[in-house]
Amino acid sequence: MTLEVKNLTVAYGDREILNDISFKLTDGQIIGLVAPNGTGKTTLFNAIMRFIPVKSGQIFVDDKEYTSKDKDVLKLHQLITFFPDQSDLHENFTGTEHIEMYAEMWSGKKDQVRNIIDRLEMNDYVDRKVSTYSLGMRQRLCFAMVIASDTPIMFMDEVMNSLDPENVSLVSDILIELRGQGKIIIVASHLLDNLDEYANKVFFLKEKHIHFIFDHEDEKKDYFKLLCTQEQAELLKETVSLPDKTMYLGNNVLCIPLDQLSEAEQLAIYKQLRHLKNVEITVGSLGTSEYYSYLYGLKIHSFDRGHQDDVSLAK
Repeated sequence: MTLEVKNLTVAYGDREILNDISFKLTDGQIIGLVAPNGTGKTTLFNAIMRFIPVKSGQIFVDDKEYTSKDKDVLKLHQLITFFPDQSDLHENFTGTEHIEMYAEMWSGKKDQVRNIIDRLEMNDYVDRKVSTYSLGMRQRLCFAMVIASDTPIMFMDEVMNSLDPENVSLVSDILIELRGQGKIIIVASHLLDNLDEYANKVFFLKEKHIHFIFDHEDEKKDYFKLLCTQEQAELLKETVSLPDKTMYLGNNVLCIPLDQLSEAEQLAIYKQLRHLKNVEITVGSLGTSEYYSYLYGLKIHSFDRGHQDDVSLAK
């Protein structure tokens, strides 16, 4: 199966939210979708689902176009499940009743409901009314409902919200299992490091476009990653010649690509790095959180590396 979005543009009056979005996904893929709040992630989901009108663009599943006509929208919603909002839950229904409802509305596989409950470790509360649930319980229920739908395409908007670390790990494992079943899954999330555990690619929305795609199948490049102040980074630049693609992330990490440097050049830079006071140095590839910091200028407001006299290099 394929999901293709072609030249999608969404606007509210004169205010354009998304401009000329295009991508094509094949089955057995998980795509991470990241951007700061209010920059179009949920709008993209709603536009593909035809919940909102689009200014221009086309939606295809298996090369068949799905327009805004009622019959197309109905069929599209049989192919795609959108992660429900907790406010959509019925307080007087049990969790089991919600999961059974989704199974019956989409897949008809009510016999799988108990397996889903077991896999998500919900047995101790699933037969109680939702009104008694914590936020984390409600979130697991919403995830269970999507699994029960068993649609080939699934949209997960902030699926990890309100989950503790153990359940973040559990849901991540199940997402990987769903990918193994051939699902196409798009996950919008602010848990950036977690996305690296299961996403094949991460789409970064910026300035109304898919500005950058982080493909986990691409060969990873190593960097010197230096935790330092901006003043220390500037001083280092004055002392040694750094590659063109050196990046300063937010206000605390200098990333120096090693693939453009000879071993002798790497050693020369490392010797200078070791003379910096009160810094931390690691070597490794960049992840989603680091690309996010670079693309959106994320600031670490609690970051403080000490006194001004720490901004120095040994001569």
